[in-house]
Amino acid sequence: MMIDEILMYAFVVFWVAWVAVSKKEPGRWLIRFCEGPLTTFATFIDWNVGRMAGFFVWFSRNPAAALSIKGEEMKLRVEIPGVTPEKAAEYERELEELRKRQPVGEPMVRLNIGTAMLLVLLFIALYLITILIRGWLAP
Repeated sequence: MMIDEILMYAFVVFWVAWVAVSKKEPGRWLIRFCEGPLTTFATFIDWNVGRMAGFFVWFSRNPAAALSIKGEEMKLRVEIPGVTPEKAAEYERELEELRKRQPVGEPMVRLNIGTAMLLVLLFIALYLITILIRGWLAP
């Protein structure tokens, strides 16, 4: 039994139990739940996953500089009560120098999933062809 079947059965049991207990259909409650908390939760998860992906892209451009920047940010957060405006400006200058070392956001060539899968299958086919030819040529 697959997970989607279990969820479908659970939904049907919930629906029947709701109708049996309250003697009315739960359609309005279900729509309100889907439009309210469920949509809010999905938006929250989507936003955080997007932020996490953006961080990994930023980090992968230059990991050494990214670690330095994050280290400086952590020091700054720990020292916030004792930070003077001069120290803050100095930290900003240092962080700006580190950010300048990060490569400029070059336009990335993105392939859609179909093209990527075609390339993967093409390379697998080429590999299998070379193995087949090697098997014919080897004594």
